[in-house]
Amino acid sequence: MDDDLDMLMHFGINNLDLQINQNIFLNNKRRRMVQEDPFIELSDRLFIGTYRLSKKLTEDLICTLTPYMIEPNTTAGLSIKRKVLTALRFFASGSYQQDIGEHRGAAVSQPSVNRCIAE
Repeated sequence: MDDDLDMLMHFGINNLDLQINQNIFLNNKRRRMVQEDPFIELSDRLFIGTYRLSKKLTEDLICTLTPYMIEPNTTAGLSIKRKVLTALRFFASGSYQQDIGEHRGAAVSQPSVNRCIAE
């Protein structure tokens, strides 16, 4: 009887450990998916080096373009701000790969970059 109880407790603890590890993995994955805000994360100098525009001019551009752009209809969609920043980043670098390699928080797929540019 004690052996059965010990075995049940062992399996219960292992199952609990597995669930905790899965939750930690999912939380870490979600945290990595949260995109950094370059207006906060980057200094003015680095922002200009990345996007070729000042923060103020970029904010003005986003405000100007917002009425002409499509808001995402899902939480996974790119915000208008992210679309404009993605297009500016591409225009500044001329490369899809540089964005993926250097700015993990802002990385988007090549087809998504194409859609941002087209919009």
